[in-house]
Amino acid sequence: MTLRVVLALGALMGLGIFGCASSDPGPPADHDAARLDGGAVDGAMADTGPRPDTGPRPDTGPMMRDASVTCPSGQHACGAGCITDQPNDPANGCRFGCGSPCPAPTTGVAACTMAGACDFTCPSPFHRVGDTCACTPRTCMDMGYHCGAPDDGCGMPLDCGTCSIGAMCLMGVCGCTPDTHENNDSNAVATHEAELTDSADPNVTLTDFTIDHMGDVDWIQFHVVDAFDGGNPHLTVRLYNVPTGSDFDLGVWYVCDGGGDAAACSVGTQNNMIGRGCISSHTGIAEENVDLPTDCGFLANASGTMFIRVNAPTFGGTCAPYALDVRVR
Repeated sequence: MTLRVVLALGALMGLGIFGCASSDPGPPADHDAARLDGGAVDGAMADTGPRPDTGPRPDTGPMMRDASVTCPSGQHACGAGCITDQPNDPANGCRFGCGSPCPAPTTGVAACTMAGACDFTCPSPFHRVGDTCACTPRTCMDMGYHCGAPDDGCGMPLDCGTCSIGAMCLMGVCGCTPDTHENNDSNAVATHEAELTDSADPNVTLTDFTIDHMGDVDWIQFHVVDAFDGGNPHLTVRLYNVPTGSDFDLGVWYVCDGGGDAAACSVGTQNNMIGRGCISSHTGIAEENVDLPTDCGFLANASGTMFIRVNAPTFGGTCAPYALDVRVR
């Protein structure tokens, strides 16, 4: 009997009925398995394996070339695949693009490099600064404009002011309709007035000349006859009625017919640009006066040509004529 009890106990121990677990737990129960929806069991991520390939995603911009993709000659990588090289046109991303147009900054123009990559250019007057097109606007002063609304060079209009009533804006300068004596902008094309003889003590007033724009100059000339009345011709010229807002200067010169120019100013500042002469240059609308006794040499006949110049250091845009009194005695 004792032997049978021992054998029975050994058999029960072999079957593990006293709590000794097997080293092989066996397959898990259904409620312990990973869920099919990709959830986790006891905080662990379920491995659902690779997802099925549903094809490339929609192209929302230029595709990036995958440097790891090797393509045959005549093709290039776009995303994870290869496509045929394109015409070198920025509309399709150039030769090595993927079908999307090349980008360009504001005012820039998309372009392709010789190597087939996207680039851009900046049309004049814009110039490239990094990845942008920039333009430096000009001012009225830069362009020498005193009136009008010229382009600043970057597509925006400027306000350079307006002209006085009666004047017009001509290429940024206020001007007037030229007087009938133009062109008389140099002594070579000076307006010829009637001959004057000193023995008659003539006095001439001129009121039909205007300075019609900044930079305009009026030259007037008189031939003067020395009539042997006891002295050489003595010239007196007065400039007045200068338009408001302007500043006109006066110059008077004398060139002797027989040479020997030796005149010296009594009123005005000596200036010998032509023969011998004087300049008067007060500011603003103040009168200008020149007094010039002529001298062509000892006992020489003092007949000659008087040149008068009116110029405007400041032109106010008013078209009114100025006045000149010319006297020879």
